[in-house]
Amino acid sequence: MINNFSVHPKPQNNNAKIACLIMTVISVLGFILYFMMDSYKGFAGVFALFCLATAILIYTKFISPEFYYDIISEEGIEPLFVVKQVIGKRTSTLCRIALADIVSVAYEDKKARREHKTERDTKKYVYAPTLFPKYTYRITLRSRYEKAEIIIECSEEFSAMLLDCSAEAKEMRANDED
Repeated sequence: MINNFSVHPKPQNNNAKIACLIMTVISVLGFILYFMMDSYKGFAGVFALFCLATAILIYTKFISPEFYYDIISEEGIEPLFVVKQVIGKRTSTLCRIALADIVSVAYEDKKARREHKTERDTKKYVYAPTLFPKYTYRITLRSRYEKAEIIIECSEEFSAMLLDCSAEAKEMRANDED
């Protein structure tokens, strides 16, 4: 029996906060130079805007969102793996897939993630709260409509439970088809 379960991963390091702070400081210094310089004023302004935009992008992508990975099983509905993102008070469902469509859940460190080549017809989604994570898990899925890879950060226990629930959901699907 598949039970409902939810995981809320915390970022593994502070790389995003440090990068955001550095880009903000460089942006402020760029704007100060913009108002103090006579020559290369346009270059200093564009550089400061670029650094500010980068800081805002890092903040909105890695610092403010919180992710929740849920396994949902209800009577009469196929068991699902759901990824939710919470920014402030707004909750968005980013991913909702059937557990039976999961082919594999694989551990990847930085080196393995760099060496992995995603096939051309496979979509790739990254739902990780850390800027440069030490390790991630790659969920490979194939459904009737698409092939995809989902990258998440979770514990080894959750990944094992996700794989077990996937196997159980495949058995349930096979029994329903018979």
